[in-house]
Amino acid sequence: MKNGLAAAMMLLTGIANAQQWQVTGNSGITPANYAGTVDSRPFYLRTNGATSNPGQAILNEAGSFIVDATNNSNVAKVKGSIVIGISNILGSQASSSLVSGWGNDLSNGGGANLVSGQDNVVLNNAGKSVALGWKNIIRNQNQFALGVGIDLKDVYSGGFGIDLAATGNRSFVIGSGTGGTKLTNNIPSSIMFGLSPTSTMLIKDKSVGILTLSPTANFHTVGTVRHENLPTGSGLALVVDASGNVMVSNTALNKMGAASEEKIQQMEERIKNLENTVEELKQMLLNKGTSSVTSSSDGARLSQNVPNPTKNGTSISYYLPKNAQTASIEIYNISGQLVKSLPLRERGSGTITLSGSELQSGTYVYKMTTDGKVTDSKKMLIQD
Repeated sequence: MKNGLAAAMMLLTGIANAQQWQVTGNSGITPANYAGTVDSRPFYLRTNGATSNPGQAILNEAGSFIVDATNNSNVAKVKGSIVIGISNILGSQASSSLVSGWGNDLSNGGGANLVSGQDNVVLNNAGKSVALGWKNIIRNQNQFALGVGIDLKDVYSGGFGIDLAATGNRSFVIGSGTGGTKLTNNIPSSIMFGLSPTSTMLIKDKSVGILTLSPTANFHTVGTVRHENLPTGSGLALVVDASGNVMVSNTALNKMGAASEEKIQQMEERIKNLENTVEELKQMLLNKGTSSVTSSSDGARLSQNVPNPTKNGTSISYYLPKNAQTASIEIYNISGQLVKSLPLRERGSGTITLSGSELQSGTYVYKMTTDGKVTDSKKMLIQD
């Protein structure tokens, strides 16, 4: 009898021990073994449980894990979410979401959202979105808000900054509005930048607009463009057409140093003096050694050299009547010195050719004299 009672006690003790979860560890665990509840009640994990507001984590009856900062202030009516903080609310569609902070409202939100901060709101069953910061509003799928007071309306939109709004599909806005007015991007598939309710820069497709929302070129700016400390060099110049388009000129520029305004004025004055000197020299040559210039009725004619200006040579055409006895073309430099005299032996139409090596670079005046009278004179420019 005693042996039977002892065996029964040992059996009951073994059964009791088998039903206990050992705090020193357990072996042989299977899916049938768990720490939790067997009814629709939450499972609590607490520290300092004797206090009025102990540290508390809950696997609630809906299947979400909640870490309370103020106990029992968070609400999660959905399975598979994690909630950390105070007074956060997850509705029945906000599954698989991660929410941390204070007062974030996903009561009308969809699933797979990441929300952190304070007073962020997810509406319209929106899911797969991110809201980090304060008072950001997610209104559609696949949105991203990082900052304060960002309101996102269309799908795939985003914002980074303060007091912003994105209302265009795949629109993104970066910067800051003001307390009363948001910097708003309503242009689809674009990125807007600004530090006021007015956009400063917009990127759309392959175009960048500065102070314009409708760029018509790869780079489109309204206003001035300033460059500082540019290096010197040679290359092609930029030209601007009547519509404001900037293009590359087909004229090469030589390397030049920076010239002061005073030097530019001196050069302009020198050019003006040279022009006056050339005109005076022309008049002197026309009157040199003769009292008059033959008229067109005499028949002798002198043409402008071609090309002019020139680098590699030039041609001078003329006409002499048959009754002309003597004729020549004289070439004078800017100082009035005779540098070349070319006798004309052919009558009728003729041409003389000067090679590039016959004259140094500079300004020249050439005249034609027929039978001792100056017929005409022209100016010729030889370049380096």
